[in-house]
Amino acid sequence: MNDETIDEPSLLSLLLLDDEKDILSSLTRLLRKEYDIVTFTNGNEALEYLADNPIDIIMSDMRMPEMDGAEFLTKSRDVHPNAIRLLLTGYSDMESTISAINEGGVYTYIGKPWGNEELKLTLAKASDHYLLKKQAKELTYQIGAANSELESLNQSLEQKVQQRTEALTSSKKKLQNTLNIQKELLHDILDMMSATIEYRTGFSAGHIKRIATQARGVAIKLGLDATICRRVYLCGLLHEVGTVGLKDEDLSSVELCNEKLDNSYVSHPIIGAEIVGKVKRFASLVSTIKHQNENVDGTGLPEHLVGDDIPIGARIIRIVKDFDFLIAGKDNKAKMSVQNAQSWLKDKAGVWYDKDVIRAFNDVLAKRGVDDDDMEYSVGVESLKSGDVLLEDLILNNGNTMLKAGQEINRSIIEKLREYEKNSDTKLTLFIA
Repeated sequence: MNDETIDEPSLLSLLLLDDEKDILSSLTRLLRKEYDIVTFTNGNEALEYLADNPIDIIMSDMRMPEMDGAEFLTKSRDVHPNAIRLLLTGYSDMESTISAINEGGVYTYIGKPWGNEELKLTLAKASDHYLLKKQAKELTYQIGAANSELESLNQSLEQKVQQRTEALTSSKKKLQNTLNIQKELLHDILDMMSATIEYRTGFSAGHIKRIATQARGVAIKLGLDATICRRVYLCGLLHEVGTVGLKDEDLSSVELCNEKLDNSYVSHPIIGAEIVGKVKRFASLVSTIKHQNENVDGTGLPEHLVGDDIPIGARIIRIVKDFDFLIAGKDNKAKMSVQNAQSWLKDKAGVWYDKDVIRAFNDVLAKRGVDDDDMEYSVGVESLKSGDVLLEDLILNNGNTMLKAGQEINRSIIEKLREYEKNSDTKLTLFIA
């Protein structure tokens, strides 16, 4: 596979102004992954910061002591005229809001109370608007610079230079378009294959992404280089692609590998390796996918590899996917708590599983929130914190949904979950950001 890194754009900077710290904390938790955030409770302090620091987006509350949002945004316009300005306001402030839009150059206003998804969508549109303006300005500058250079050339060479410039511009555009299409196509292929696997296996939409991100986190924790970490992530996305070649009755009997050595089911890594091997870009993933069911003591499948002879990516994915089955397996009738699943893995360390990988995996689960990434964590009620956001519905054993995805966890919810566990003599597992 071509292992060139796909550069990710840097985060836009976002200044938040509100005299209520709780609102700033809530907005920061909601938006911290998409923006580089700085917060203030005082308008004058925010203006002092703006005087020395570039900011892309400014969002202010309307009603504040000393300086209201309309006045602040008007003054901020003098400091950073190109920044996008947004106003948080209640319906009773509409007259002031209209004034702020006219005098402060406000892009739009957001009504209070706001919906999280609506707020994020509004900010995303504002970000796109800002980037388009910025790109247009840069393009205008580049065109002006190119024109000035062309005008300074000898008149006798002007036509040839112009023709050459146009040819280079066209070639660069075609090359960039080709690269963009290739990147988009790769992501589309991965999305399509993940959707196919989820449809075929009946797993939840977050199942594959969860295993992939956790596996990548373990690879990073082990200190593997960026290329291997990226391969581990891709293998996590594709490790179950071989299930498309199984019969329906084989899928319905899926159990933890080696707890039930069903030849038809454990053959899916071989099928998956053959499928992935047909794509030249994915050639480096074949070995990891093929050997994901090997045991470190040599009793696994398909080739009974031992210890370090098993690809490190396969050893990682084996632990992450088995853990996920123990706590949330679709066909697991005896789901374990997170702690019990970790103990179960530890009991088989050095037999099925690599001891170092188990330690790294437990560290990744224990130190959630240290790294600002898109990882999905599996936690028990005892590990929940206020501010955690639920990524998947919490569905009870009777099929009822207790909490919906997107719910922000607070102390009241944690207490109710603890009470439910006590009354029902069970342990719950939740998936959070």
